[in-house]
Amino acid sequence: MLLLTFLVTLPLAATALVEKTIHVEGSMSASRSWMDYTSSQELNLKKLLELLGRSKTGEKLIKEAQYKASRSGLLLDDVIKVGDGSLTDTTLVRKFSPHSPEHVIYESRSVVYINRSLPWDDAILDLAHELTHYVYRESFNPYSESFNAKDFIKSTIEGGGGEVQAFLTECRVLRELFSRNVRSRSNCQRIEDGSGELSYTRAVELFYHIGSYYDGFRSQLQKRDIAGSFADIKAEKINFISSAYGVPYPIAALMEYDLVINKVCENDRKRLAYMQQGPKRGPASEDDGHSKFVQTYSSRCAQK
Repeated sequence: MLLLTFLVTLPLAATALVEKTIHVEGSMSASRSWMDYTSSQELNLKKLLELLGRSKTGEKLIKEAQYKASRSGLLLDDVIKVGDGSLTDTTLVRKFSPHSPEHVIYESRSVVYINRSLPWDDAILDLAHELTHYVYRESFNPYSESFNAKDFIKSTIEGGGGEVQAFLTECRVLRELFSRNVRSRSNCQRIEDGSGELSYTRAVELFYHIGSYYDGFRSQLQKRDIAGSFADIKAEKINFISSAYGVPYPIAALMEYDLVINKVCENDRKRLAYMQQGPKRGPASEDDGHSKFVQTYSSRCAQK
């Protein structure tokens, strides 16, 4: 069985908080890494989950993450790992037999990584952020002929489990666990409405502010004939930067899309080679699956 795999990374909207939180105890301090608590990664992760679970939002999120993990026969401990950065990696596995390459099975699995170097407060917020990606991120199949740049950008930012929802979750946990003085230093204040409530609409607006990247990005969108779908893109002050790419999220999402498509085309070339090596096929009407694959490959990958 031939196994083809690639990763899709969901980056993090970083939040810088430096004060102590309401849950300081033992060796925990906002100035020390959460990994300094004990010498055991497992115990430190359990403590991080316990602290997140002290918030109403965090408790609900953890239960939903446990349920999702259980559907794959996993424990939450199998899903959350210590890493050099905070992110959620989703692996899409495509399986097909060399003898029958037109029949494909897709599987996906995700792992959450929390930055080992963060102080406790940032680590808790990052865990809330990444678990939101893990639980709610809408699945997609980049091999589908309907997979496109416009929908991918919008899904990454506005979709279920996207950056806006993850940031809102992070802000709710911040409000429930941290002092007012600490909250005043976060980006969460920027997405409050007139009554002080967190606004999804305001968050979406701010995620599409791309500053000096505006002209270049608009040009990229126009070349792809999708500029009209992004009226919210503005050359205003940048509020959120992708830690994975170091650029505003709309630009990072388009870069991610291109990387995914390049990998898709690389894998599809291999699959097409197996098809061409196989037995002679009849007319397209007799093999619609093969014909559709060739058409999709030609339209998407001919220039790559």
